[in-house]
Amino acid sequence: MIVDLLTIKLRAMRGTLRSTEGRMRIPAFGLMSVIFAVLLYFAASYVIGLSLDIQPVGQLLVHKLLSITVLVFFALLLFSNVVTAFSTFYLADDLEFLMGQPIPTDTLFTSRFVESLVQSSWIVILFGLPLFFAIGVQMEAPLYIYPLLLFILLPFVAIPTALASIVALLVTNIIAANRTRDAALFFGLTAFATLFVIIRSFQPERLLNPDSFDSIGEMMRLLTVPSFSYLPSDWVVNILTPLLFDLDAPVMWSVLLLFSTPAALYFIAAWLHRPLYFRGYSNAQEGRHGGGLMTVFRNWIFERTRRAKRNLGDAIQELAETPGRASALRQMVKKDQAVFTRDASQWSQILIVVAIIIIYLVNFKYFEIAADQALIGDIGLVFFNLAACSFVVVALCGRFLFPGVSIEGRSFWLILQAPVSLERFLVGKWLGGILPILIIGQLLIWSSNLLVGMSLVLCLITSVQVLIISLVAAAMATGMGAIYPQFHNPNAARIASSFGAVIFMITTIFVVLFLIALWFQVSLYLSDLGTNRTPGLLYWLAAGFGLTLAFALIPLVLKAGAYFLRRRF
Repeated sequence: MIVDLLTIKLRAMRGTLRSTEGRMRIPAFGLMSVIFAVLLYFAASYVIGLSLDIQPVGQLLVHKLLSITVLVFFALLLFSNVVTAFSTFYLADDLEFLMGQPIPTDTLFTSRFVESLVQSSWIVILFGLPLFFAIGVQMEAPLYIYPLLLFILLPFVAIPTALASIVALLVTNIIAANRTRDAALFFGLTAFATLFVIIRSFQPERLLNPDSFDSIGEMMRLLTVPSFSYLPSDWVVNILTPLLFDLDAPVMWSVLLLFSTPAALYFIAAWLHRPLYFRGYSNAQEGRHGGGLMTVFRNWIFERTRRAKRNLGDAIQELAETPGRASALRQMVKKDQAVFTRDASQWSQILIVVAIIIIYLVNFKYFEIAADQALIGDIGLVFFNLAACSFVVVALCGRFLFPGVSIEGRSFWLILQAPVSLERFLVGKWLGGILPILIIGQLLIWSSNLLVGMSLVLCLITSVQVLIISLVAAAMATGMGAIYPQFHNPNAARIASSFGAVIFMITTIFVVLFLIALWFQVSLYLSDLGTNRTPGLLYWLAAGFGLTLAFALIPLVLKAGAYFLRRRF
């Protein structure tokens, strides 16, 4: 029966891929994934090559970088699995049908476990393999290590899935039903804070500055301790260490722990689900409509939105007498803003965004060390910061603007019947969400530049670039959200992690990098950074082409979104 439940999911996926829309997705996603993986491979190879040139600690430095990378993968998997476990085990739409069928608890748990494992882990494995391949090539590892990687990563990704299923089960049973969503947010923030503390404990910036060590012996001790711990990421590194480096590691114990731990956690989770799952499922369904902490806080702040200040007739009369107030575009923007503020599950995630920004700003100061050690230089520091801020903007657009069309849901037919064109509708979506994106982007670029003492001219140049990139990224999120809508999915977080969202992220990152490359030489000249020579005509034309491309993409992608919506309906 487990195979039957999984087969249903596979058939639904196969049907989607066989559709006209699915045939368009596969080539586009495959091409962009290959390009992204190749770029990631070469970037990792470059960093590893620089690390190996630092003698006599090159191998130890690469070993430590591998440990940090696998640890970050484990933390990302844990965070992703916690979110996915709540959705897969308790909030999926098909559970209403499955819970009424004579399906054994163990069978339902196993099928949901596999589904959660695949949903939360595939993207980490897909884009993590190029990093492992880069290390293997640079270290001249034997060929059999590459298929062995898949064999090692399977139990590694299963551990966070099992832990997340146990956490979700206990939360839905212990915490009150109307606090389940708040608990998911709390555990997500806790996992993120734990990741930050662990990464900071490694003090990775010291590895770029040999002068921060009293002796070479102190540096060697930092790079070689700890050699063994109880984290799954260290078990993976210990297994790979003898194959990649001339170092010793407790391989047998690591193999035993890596393969026995997910099996033990799986059986513990299955055993706990037998008596507790139905109660947790019932609580989770009640929690969908309960008043969580964020909802109560929202209602306290936006109390005026729940109280009518005047009757409907007065409101209509005011719209009729005030020129411009009845603008369809303005009313759509106001409607989207009201919906956003009333949905605590949406705006409460701004807390995570604020945490990411604060952590980035706190740690950006350490990147000065890389510039001082001539690893990336002042020019590299400036454009690394520009690219990082742009990626944060892209991520925000993917999370908050990409689901904008899809969350209209079954009421989208009202938009189709309204005397408003779909192009104007998408422009309203774009304008309704662009303001916070612009504010966060400007705060981030100005704060990070001022932290490292950049000149005012350079701050202004990068600020203008981030402004243009924010406008383009927001338009691409809105347009591609219309190209890949999911009107059947009411969960904005799941829409933001869907197939179309991945396409948006990869495409927009390529566009951002392309624009930054086109503006590179002219930006150096205008900021008087690194060169006093006037750029040639070709560079000015490239910068002009970048500006033209950026402003042309905005109406182009919005019109493309409207075109695909018309084809759908």
